Amino acid sequence: MKVRSKMKLLITLLASIGFTVSAFAQQAPNLIGTWNGETNDAVIGEGRIYPGGTVGQVRFLKEKVIYKVDKQEGRAFSGMISVKGSNIPMVGSLSGDFMSGAIATKQGTSTFKILDPNKIALCFSTTTVDPVNKNAGPVADCHEISRK
Repeated sequence: MKVRSKMKLLITLLASIGFTVSAFAQQAPNLIGTWNGETNDAVIGEGRIYPGGTVGQVRFLKEKVIYKVDKQEGRAFSGMISVKGSNIPMVGSLSGDFMSGAIATKQGTSTFKILDPNKIALCFSTTTVDPVNKNAGPVADCHEISRK
């Protein structure tokens, strides 16, 4: 093999190693801050924070929602969700791609995808029925939130 082709092979090999190392060296994006949006809820019955429904009634609701992320360590984070006068503690985690993840609260779970550094798309769902409130039923909601 000629010296020139050995050099090309070596350069190609080093470049691919450098690319692989830089891909693994990515850091989780900083999610700390206040994120605002509007829900896009489909609710059967009352839901846990949506009074006024009756058993089996399907309702479509829009409410202002605020996510405050106040702690983050690597891919894990925590904070508070505020909607319709309720403050709901949350915990979350980013997946290995640093672009998607999950959030959990006592009311249900959400999956999310980061659209850009200041915009996130989320989908929340719960099939949990409140044993105290027989009118409560499942909720599904997909919406976007933005950080300013």
